[in-house]
Amino acid sequence: MADRIVKLFLAVWLLPLLAAGQQPACTLRLSGQVIDTYTAEPLPYASVWVEETGGGTETDEAGRFVLTGLCRGRIHLQISHIGCHTERLYLLLEKDTSLIVGLAHNEALLEGVVVTEERSRTAGQSQSSLSQQQLEAAAGRTLADIASRLAGVSVLRNGSGIAKPVIHGLSGNRIAILNNGLVQAGQQWGADHAPEIDPFTADRLTVVRGVDAIPYGGNTLGGAVLTESSPIGADPHLHGFAQYVGETNGRMQTVSARLERGGGWADWRVTGTYKFSGDHRAPDYFLRNTGLREQALAGQLNRHRGQRYQQLYYSFFNTQLGILRGAHIGNLTDLAAAIGRETPFFTEPSYSSRLEAPRQAVMHHLLKYNYKHYYSEGRSFQLTYGGQLNHRREFDVRRGGRSNTPALNLLLQAHFLDMHWQQERPAGSNWKAGLQLRFQDNDNQAGTGILPLVPDYQLYQPSAYGLVHGKKGKLAWQAGGRYDFFALDAQVISVELPRRLERFYHRFHNFTLAGGVEYPLLKGWNTRLNIGLVQRAPEANELHSSGLHQGVAGIEEGNPSMQQERSAKAVWTHTLSFRKKWLLESSVYYQYIADYIFLEPQAERRLTIRGAFPLFLYKQTDARLSGLDFSGRFLPSDHWEFEVRYAMVRGRDLGGNQPLFGMPADRLSADATYTFGQWRSFSNNRISLGSVYAFAQTRILPAQDFLPPPPAYFLLSLSLATDTRLAGRTLHLYLLVDNALNVRYRDFLNRLRYYADEPGRNVRLNMKWEF
Repeated sequence: MADRIVKLFLAVWLLPLLAAGQQPACTLRLSGQVIDTYTAEPLPYASVWVEETGGGTETDEAGRFVLTGLCRGRIHLQISHIGCHTERLYLLLEKDTSLIVGLAHNEALLEGVVVTEERSRTAGQSQSSLSQQQLEAAAGRTLADIASRLAGVSVLRNGSGIAKPVIHGLSGNRIAILNNGLVQAGQQWGADHAPEIDPFTADRLTVVRGVDAIPYGGNTLGGAVLTESSPIGADPHLHGFAQYVGETNGRMQTVSARLERGGGWADWRVTGTYKFSGDHRAPDYFLRNTGLREQALAGQLNRHRGQRYQQLYYSFFNTQLGILRGAHIGNLTDLAAAIGRETPFFTEPSYSSRLEAPRQAVMHHLLKYNYKHYYSEGRSFQLTYGGQLNHRREFDVRRGGRSNTPALNLLLQAHFLDMHWQQERPAGSNWKAGLQLRFQDNDNQAGTGILPLVPDYQLYQPSAYGLVHGKKGKLAWQAGGRYDFFALDAQVISVELPRRLERFYHRFHNFTLAGGVEYPLLKGWNTRLNIGLVQRAPEANELHSSGLHQGVAGIEEGNPSMQQERSAKAVWTHTLSFRKKWLLESSVYYQYIADYIFLEPQAERRLTIRGAFPLFLYKQTDARLSGLDFSGRFLPSDHWEFEVRYAMVRGRDLGGNQPLFGMPADRLSADATYTFGQWRSFSNNRISLGSVYAFAQTRILPAQDFLPPPPAYFLLSLSLATDTRLAGRTLHLYLLVDNALNVRYRDFLNRLRYYADEPGRNVRLNMKWEF
């Protein structure tokens, strides 16, 4: 009996103690500091919040914070600050921990600061980037429109839905566009082929020039545009976002979603997007047949094992685009009346979501495999394979009910292989050297009943390249070179009767050399100089185009005797930052291009069985391009931010002693943003007023174009942004009004400006829920 009493006594007193011992000890301490990623300055009054407990704190004037009473285990930490994109960290707490967190507070202007697994800042770089927060606010826009927020980048358009970036006056085949590190392959010539990339897959957009563009191919006279996704974190929980964008002009509806998870056998991410719109509206009328349908899907697998890293990436992009009906005219008399007409032909009084001929249908598949092995002392080897399939169909207004039969039907297969070796060390010189092989096979599909605009061809392009960068005292430097052998075999069906098959064999040896230096003249004042020599071989469309280019409503003819372009360019950049309030950057550049290839409008207008169209010829001349880019940012307080950007390009046709056709007009833009903190359940609240003044292009002769350049125009935009909580997660809200004054205007770089105005006022609601 006594033994039972003793056992009962022990159970009553010891079991609670044992149970308490099994509970997690919530006595851990988490401390740290929140800093500006780029200036390393502390960020006071940043919010630090633990999702699991719902508790948090704010940083002090030195950017420091302390959280106590935390349990052992996994937690999700959210860090936010006025004007910054909220960062989310996944931590495994096993003991008292201290950390430093960097927020991208001033990254919109500072150039060349790009930190990814593949690339870090080096000397003399010529780069500029848009942050995740800027991409988030611009969701739903085209890739070119997003990139145009950077100084020196403008937009070449074909109507309201098709756009390509222009860098320092150069576009098309002179700009490489990368999808997750792989150069996008497609029938990308001219203004009517927008890149088949879903911007929702990108968390950063970067424009690179000079030495930094060398690894991305020989067609980078203007530079390269990189769309990059953020790394997949080690968090084993399911995360992602759901986003909706609604627009009044065109009644566009866009939905996109992302799911991702880290840890386990592999990290993975899936992103999907659907977009729909109908006719856009100019201030005074509807732009008939300017809608679109777009579907995109991308998947990524990352696997880390010791010193080895592997990635498998796949993207699918499918789009149907309407071409302004008023740009396709049936006879020469009506064509003469349509060019410069105030209201285009075939305009309807009401909105329509129908897609009719003329229209485009493009489907693009991309598959990428990447393997990287890390050696000692920062050395690594990397192997990348990329395969792409691009199917483009274009539909004309055709008689006999044949408008649904494609007038152009192209299938392009592209394969890419890259092997490179790299050394990255904190001290001393770093280098990268690689070998590449590109192969493309373009095949016109049967059944169009029309001679192909671009012939069947095969392209073989083996390449070798190398880069090195280092530092000596205050002087940082980098240099690089590249060699490309360009072999294009084309099978051309003759225009003359009787038809015959002609074969052309084009062979070019292209060399690229570039170098850059960077030196701090004074505290907060850096100067960079980049010099480059680049050769570019003419592409198949420039050599052998023959017929109607439906997307731009014009007949184009190439020249098979084209020679390669030879370019010399210098860019001198100054960056000033002082008193933590002023950020200024200016670049001046000069570029000489021998045998510059351009598309020249002709006085002749041709009548065909497909209608009447203006004529454009590919020609060559010696050209000079020079210009100025300027960006300025003033931060008088944590609440106010003012930004101004100016871009000027001057082009000269030295052979014809006249202005160079197709250069963008001067452009000045300014933005004012007021940010304030918590208001009820809303935080990081922002109000912005934006403005753009596009000057008239006065540097063109009357004989160089069908119409005089359009007059200058001024646009205003207004945006409201805030963050709130929904189901315990962050909801980002944006309301934007473009062309708020509903200005009627035409842009010089829009190939359809001959026929219609640009779209009028547009109200956009953008909602992104992160979970």
